[in-house]
Amino acid sequence: MNDIVLDLDLGTPEEQALWEMAVDFFVNMLSSNDNSAGGDAPDMMVHTAFKPNGRISKKLIFQDRTWADAFMNFWEEQKMQAAAA
Repeated sequence: MNDIVLDLDLGTPEEQALWEMAVDFFVNMLSSNDNSAGGDAPDMMVHTAFKPNGRISKKLIFQDRTWADAFMNFWEEQKMQAAAA
């Protein structure tokens, strides 16, 4: 099985905070939905790295492309909503 790695470059502290809230909400939402249906939440790992320019890079590693795609769609929606606010 191949891991699906999402490499996200977070440019500002505000984007970092938004990402943290989005990940927490995404995992909690899926965990509560799946537990009621008897399923499992997605397997996901997070790796944080600091680049030489001081920016933060997050790598999300999923076992399943479906969960990776669902998170990317969710993340893009969260960024658009934050920009509109």
